[in-house]
Amino acid sequence: MANYKLIDGDNHYYEPEDAFTRHGDEEVKSFVRWVSEGRKKQIVFGIQQPTGIPNPTFNPITKPGAFHGRLKELAEGGLRNLPFGDKRIFGELQPLPDHYRDRYSRLLVMDDQGVERAIFYPTLGVGIEGLNPDRVELTYKCFHAFNLWLEEDWGFAYEDRIYGAPHIPSLDPLLAAKELDFLLERGAKVVSMRPGPANGRSPADTSWDPFWARVNESGVLVSYHGYPPPDDYSRMFKMMWQRNGVGDMAYERNLGTAITGRRSIEDTALALVLGNLFGRFPNVRIFAVELGMAWVYPALHAMDHAGGIAERSIQAFGVTVMDRPSDIFKEHFWVSPFPEEDVTFLIEQVGMDHVVFGSDWPHAEGTVQPGDYLGYLNKLSAEEERKIMHDNAFHMLRL
Repeated sequence: MANYKLIDGDNHYYEPEDAFTRHGDEEVKSFVRWVSEGRKKQIVFGIQQPTGIPNPTFNPITKPGAFHGRLKELAEGGLRNLPFGDKRIFGELQPLPDHYRDRYSRLLVMDDQGVERAIFYPTLGVGIEGLNPDRVELTYKCFHAFNLWLEEDWGFAYEDRIYGAPHIPSLDPLLAAKELDFLLERGAKVVSMRPGPANGRSPADTSWDPFWARVNESGVLVSYHGYPPPDDYSRMFKMMWQRNGVGDMAYERNLGTAITGRRSIEDTALALVLGNLFGRFPNVRIFAVELGMAWVYPALHAMDHAGGIAERSIQAFGVTVMDRPSDIFKEHFWVSPFPEEDVTFLIEQVGMDHVVFGSDWPHAEGTVQPGDYLGYLNKLSAEEERKIMHDNAFHMLRL
């Protein structure tokens, strides 16, 4: 174990059933409903049910790190074979512990884990924005209510240790700016957004300048967190690859993940850099979390080779982006790799100071304990380990 405390870039809570409705008005409360499906309860937004969470009541729940061994095997080139849908992959379930929903008991757990501070993200909440892309105003109202719940139960900077990251949908620039103003007044240090196109536009489109101007002035960190379907990429996959029906469900699900899995954050990085967002707003900082690192190299290569040969040689990447695009990325992006990935390769791409550890605790895909991440950094020096496990996040958060 490290002889210093950790700053974890990716922690999670499990939402209670009223997370979206406790502070919602009557329209929200009639839009967000719980329904019974046999012995289970499911949450519905309008007529859309999120599919990324099989048990949205979270009780019982998988133990932290239950999937991690299988992910490590996959990264090393092998995987124990279990039939598709086999419940053994979930491991042993447990009753929902208090510290998954209570910030007071969570601080005690963080003390035991050696975690000084952590950024906290939703579990259910990250799969909601894409359900009703045509109901823009109502989606913002739902997340406004959700963010009020988050402030009440977890806080945006509770004890300067728990940084709850409120979510802002990427659907409308003026509504996003309005929600950001509200959150900044409440002291938010980090905001979470969905990677990918912003409702048919680039997130660097000038129509989004009111939002980014507030980010630039306030210094708030914008975190793009992994986001499950439905989104524009899953709809694109269905149109291109499943338009005439689905054959082998397991195969096509795996194919969809392989084709679209890293597209959202890779495309976002390309859009922000090549759209000259950082030229207009040089104080904006982006944190990519629970998205791994496999997208970084192809994104850097693509942005440095954007445009035709003539445009690159004559205009030096175009009249709007005068610096080398990959250098712009390395200045404004921080990346949290999965622990089983080749962290040393990422360091070669973005530099030592822009790599931040995230345990995904207490999710099943993450490490059993946050500090277990350190075991994957054995190729690094003690000073380099400390940067990834503490110092880089400290500076990224401007603490």
